[in-house]
Amino acid sequence: MKRFFALILSLLSVSVFCSCSFINNNYYVQNDSAVSSESVAESKPVEKEPVASSAQENNNSQSSSKTDVSTFHENTPFYGIWVSASKSYDDAAAFSDEVSSKGFSGFVEVTTDWNNLNNEKWYVVTAGKYASEDEATNKLDEVKKYYPDAYVKYSGEYHNSSSYHPSFYGIWVSASKNYDDAAAFSDEVSSKGFSGIVEVTTDWSNLNSEKWYVVTAGKYTSEDEATNKLDEVKKYYPDAYVKYSGEYLND
Repeated sequence: MKRFFALILSLLSVSVFCSCSFINNNYYVQNDSAVSSESVAESKPVEKEPVASSAQENNNSQSSSKTDVSTFHENTPFYGIWVSASKSYDDAAAFSDEVSSKGFSGFVEVTTDWNNLNNEKWYVVTAGKYASEDEATNKLDEVKKYYPDAYVKYSGEYHNSSSYHPSFYGIWVSASKNYDDAAAFSDEVSSKGFSGIVEVTTDWSNLNSEKWYVVTAGKYTSEDEATNKLDEVKKYYPDAYVKYSGEYLND
C-alpha cells in the first residue's frame, strides 16, 4: 500500500510541474513579444524626428547664406548692379535665373517703375539690391567676372501708377497685333532720332478699345508740341498723325 501511495504522489508532482512550466513559458513568450513590438513602435518616431529636424536646419542655413538677398520692400529705392536689359519679360526672367545661379540674387525690374531709370519701358536685371552705393561698388568686381559690362546705378524713387502714366499726345506711326514687331519698329523710330515708345491701346481711354501694340515717336504734354514735331516725323512715316492718349485705365 505504501508503494502504491508513493507512486500516486510521484505522478501528481510531475503533472503539477509540467503545468507550471507550460504557464511560465507562455507568459514569457507573450511578454517578450509585447515588449518587442512596443520597442519598434516607439523607435519609429524617434528615428524620423531628428532626420526631419536636421534637414530643416540645413535649408535655413542655405537660405541665409546669400549676402545680397534683398531685405527691401519692393518699392524701396536701392542701388543695383545692372547686368542686362530686354524688351521681353521672359528673356529677362531667364537671365535673372542665370545671375542667381552664379551666386548672386537676380531681380527683374521695369525701368518705368523708377524715376532714375530709363523712361522707356525695359525689363532690366540687377545682381542684387544694395542700400548704399559703397555696398554695391564693393560687390561690382565680383559681378564683373561674369558680366564685364555690369555697372552700379541708383534706382531712384518708386513711381505710383498715377504719376508714371500721365496722359500725353502721341505721334502715332505704327500698329501691330504682335508686341515683338511693335518693339522692333520702335527701335527703328529711335534710330531716326525720335523716342520710339510702344503702348497698348487698351491701357488708354482715348485709343482703340481693341488691343493693339502701337508706336509713338515721342510723348508730348500738349497738342501744339506734338503738332510742331509732326512734319519732321512725316519725312520718315508719311501716315503719322497726332492723337491724345486719354486717361490711363489700369491704375
